[in-house]
Amino acid sequence: MILSIINKKQNLLLIQKEDLLEKINIISQSVYKKIGLFNSLEKKQIRYLNLENIVSNFNQNLLLQNLGETIVDEVFRLFDNSIVLLYLLDRATNKINLSFSRKKNQDIVIKEKHGDIFDEWVIKNNQGLFLEDVFGDFRFDAEKIRDKIYRQISSLMIFPLVTNNRFIGILRVESDSVGYFNSEDFRFLSTLSSLATVALENSLLFEEIEELAIRDGLTGLYSKRYLNERGIEEIKFAKTKKQKLSLLMIDIDNFKLFNDNYGHRCGDIVLVHIANVLIKSLKSLNNLIARFGGEEFVVLLPQTNKEEALSLAEKIRFTVEKEEISLRRKKTKVSVSIGVATFPDDADSWHNLIYKSDIAMYKAKQLGKNRICSA
Repeated sequence: MILSIINKKQNLLLIQKEDLLEKINIISQSVYKKIGLFNSLEKKQIRYLNLENIVSNFNQNLLLQNLGETIVDEVFRLFDNSIVLLYLLDRATNKINLSFSRKKNQDIVIKEKHGDIFDEWVIKNNQGLFLEDVFGDFRFDAEKIRDKIYRQISSLMIFPLVTNNRFIGILRVESDSVGYFNSEDFRFLSTLSSLATVALENSLLFEEIEELAIRDGLTGLYSKRYLNERGIEEIKFAKTKKQKLSLLMIDIDNFKLFNDNYGHRCGDIVLVHIANVLIKSLKSLNNLIARFGGEEFVVLLPQTNKEEALSLAEKIRFTVEKEEISLRRKKTKVSVSIGVATFPDDADSWHNLIYKSDIAMYKAKQLGKNRICSA
């Protein structure tokens, strides 16, 4: 009888103990959940408090190079242990180019310089993309991902940068870990992308205005003012590096006759034609082409010696001579005289280099035109 009572009490105690343990577990889970929520809220609060500084950093950089680096740096800081890629649209090719990046490991190679299937999806759909597991999403073929992407990507977030119906590029953050990002990260990146878009639009507008200020309105070549500014800097650089720098002074032969015989509008056509020949002949080189004034053009050739400059000058002279141009429905040809001078062989300063190349060009004129002379 006594044993039966004791057993009943023990069983009751065990039941009560189990109930208490269950309640403790429930309370513990609730506490852990609240701690998690608190930590998440704290992280969110810190992020959004940093937005003011981020906006300030974005707005301090009007130059695209500085702004692009700032954007990827800020995003990388907020999403550490990731890869941040900023692609910008090249309006000449209508393709996106990888312009700026930050990586946790510098050995990682980004081969997709014009984006991949994920970026194409974002551009096509004009909306953000969030993948916790890139191989587990029904919208993308896992085999194609493995075949076309040469680095390990497991999760990613991408946003298009669009303002006033103008597509600027895309901002992308990726990780080699599955589930590395969450929905809150995606929402925050959306905010960052909006801020980056506004800053990039301002920067691009600034560059367009700057470009207009340093370009010749007729030919699109650089202006004489900008040429002189760059020339002085290039001479300083050449002195420091002990490098050669050459200059081509190009003058259109008998240009006054074109204006007299065909009119000033046809004279403008000749100027544009010569500008296009120069661009086409020198497009693969590190050079600066400028309209110097009237019918004169200048080509600045850094890291180029006299022999190389003479070879390029002959290429230009020959191309101009052989190409026909139509003026008032009449086929005609143009020729140029070119003077070549090289720093430091012929001149010790930018202004002397201009002077020597100009003298050489006039010598070519005196010797019969359509030829090249050097200082």
